[in-house]
Amino acid sequence: MNIEKHHKQDIATRQVETALLLYFAQKDLFSVITLAGAAEEIFGQLLLLREPGEKQGAFRSVLELLRPAKARATRELAGAHETDLYVHMDVRHEAEFLLGRAIDAYFALTGELSGNMRKFNEEVRSRRG
Repeated sequence: MNIEKHHKQDIATRQVETALLLYFAQKDLFSVITLAGAAEEIFGQLLLLREPGEKQGAFRSVLELLRPAKARATRELAGAHETDLYVHMDVRHEAEFLLGRAIDAYFALTGELSGNMRKFNEEVRSRRG
């Protein structure tokens, strides 16, 4: 076993960057949704740690975030619904929505954007208005 220390911001940054690579390659939008959603949640919780008076114990386990959570995933998807066997949603719209949220949270945390984040904002968000 090789236990190593990993900064949560680095984990989330890698997740959003991988999601952006998949998105631009037009590959597996379900993975884009999962990666971007997990990254956005980690960034959001890191931002909460900056807020004065916030409870630091409210930070959820990153190990929990890396595992799909049916309730969290369906709650995030606007207009989507699900049955026992199927999920009904606009996959591209949800991927773009969650990528946008993850990018916004990253920017709020760091004050900067990566090249792929800028590309997403220019190519995707600019066409949405």
